[in-house]
Amino acid sequence: MAWTRSIARAFGRPTALLRRHLGLVLIGVLFVPVHAAVSLWMPRLLGDALDALQAGGSATVLADTCKLLAVLALVESGSRYLSRKTLIDASRLVEQQLKHDLVAHLQRLPIAWFDRSRTGDLTSRLTQDVELVRFVMGPLLLHGGSTLCLLPPGLWLMASMDVPVTLASAGVFGLLFVGMRALMPRLHRWSKKSQEAIGDVSQRAQEDFAGIRVVQQFAAVDRERAALATRNRRYLLANLRLVRLRSLLHAMSHSTSGVVMLGVLLVGGHQVIDGDLTIGQLFQFLSYLALLTFPLEILGWTLATMPRAYAAGIRIAELFEVTPETAAGATPALRGELRVTGLTFTYPGAERPALQDVSFTLAPGQKLGLTGPVGSGKSTLLALLLRFYDPPRGTVFVDGHDVLDLRPEALRALFALAPQEPFLFSDTVAANVGFAADEPSAELSAAVAAAALDQDLPQLHQGLDTIVGERGVTLSGGQRQRVSLARALLTERPGLLLDDTLSAVDPITERRILRGLAEQRRGRTLLVASHRLSVLTDADLILVLERGRVREHGDHGALTAQRGLYAAAFRRQSEAAALESSSEDAP
Repeated sequence: MAWTRSIARAFGRPTALLRRHLGLVLIGVLFVPVHAAVSLWMPRLLGDALDALQAGGSATVLADTCKLLAVLALVESGSRYLSRKTLIDASRLVEQQLKHDLVAHLQRLPIAWFDRSRTGDLTSRLTQDVELVRFVMGPLLLHGGSTLCLLPPGLWLMASMDVPVTLASAGVFGLLFVGMRALMPRLHRWSKKSQEAIGDVSQRAQEDFAGIRVVQQFAAVDRERAALATRNRRYLLANLRLVRLRSLLHAMSHSTSGVVMLGVLLVGGHQVIDGDLTIGQLFQFLSYLALLTFPLEILGWTLATMPRAYAAGIRIAELFEVTPETAAGATPALRGELRVTGLTFTYPGAERPALQDVSFTLAPGQKLGLTGPVGSGKSTLLALLLRFYDPPRGTVFVDGHDVLDLRPEALRALFALAPQEPFLFSDTVAANVGFAADEPSAELSAAVAAAALDQDLPQLHQGLDTIVGERGVTLSGGQRQRVSLARALLTERPGLLLDDTLSAVDPITERRILRGLAEQRRGRTLLVASHRLSVLTDADLILVLERGRVREHGDHGALTAQRGLYAAAFRRQSEAAALESSSEDAP
């Protein structure tokens, strides 16, 4: 019973997808027995023709036999083609839909799950594992059906000519299946290790190539090459063990069929000499044996591949079993009124809260500034407002609605986010800026100008049409941040979340961006997390965070008057800016 549940877990979803293409499957399944029947008929026809010729048959008999064989050959090849095409096509359609469903499911999973997942492992499951599952949905049906249609009738036809030799042959093949059954657990174990090993290789390679600049900058090429070589060797050893086991299965299958063929030829030859069998009957017996050897070898190959396919099915099922982010909740039109009351939040698995007893209120269209040292909780607060993580109930409200009662998509449609470390796609600058806009062409130039990105376009060889490379590697850190800011401004959403978006720009560019931001803000609710306090001076409310707690709060004037943490930090930054300005003016 447990084994049945496990099989259903691995192949239940692909089987359901296969049923959507029942027409193709039925056509393929119907032509499998046609092919098997014709294949079994042809040795009988040839054997009878040989006996007729030996008995002095006429040329007419030979001609009729050849014509019938030609027709049977056409039927055999046609039915083989149709059965293979329809069943393999159905399996490819299952593969396509399975990948589509898997990608769609992954895109609905919560951000917290991706924090614990590896990109290389996900890629391996989407490619190699899905391909192995496809094998069960197509080739297994084809070859398994051929074996079922050929083996029992073939053994019956052989037994009708010579029972002892047939039983002896079946006994030898029975020993082969016993050996195969003994190897199955080891095949399954090493198949799973092989698939896990390729996931490790893919993950390390993806990280090394994505971070090639860091690897080369710190002269870590040899170390990373050695680390990848270690993982590659683990993959090699797992595959070598797997190849040995599969080769042993193939060797057992081929050697067994060869031994059976030799024994039948020796015994049958003596029977022909003694007159107990005719030449035609011996030919039929050997033809049936050869005909049955192929499906038996295919069966051995199937049994060798099934453990890998089963392990792949389990790995895919594990992804589908992860609970998606909820799609339930209200979808009101939100304006951007924020109220946070006694918010305390701890990341899953963490010991210390990232935020403790945070409270504030922000009216629609106002600006909130967040500042504090690294790790003080600024980015965490923004992530909770986007519901990348679920805050405790009754702590975060938008327009009077608890965010846990809002549909995540509706909440995220309120805000446009420009993070400190933006993700850019390997596309043009224009495509990255207009990524989230419905009609980016109309206001794209204004958003680019507001983010002060236009001043860098002359340096890019094709301007806005310049391909930025994977993750924007051809742009500087400040340029990437400004592309992200322009993308957020272009969305026209009621709220903007800027997570230290100006950390990599110079003071002159910062002032221009602030002017452009004021022009493009258009009454939006604005939340800005920044270490640069000059960005926050016009905020309606500033929160000074330290170790997740609000140490000071108020507007710029009130905080500087308190002479606390904010005032001291603002004084240091102002003095540093003045010194930098005087050094630039000096001859």
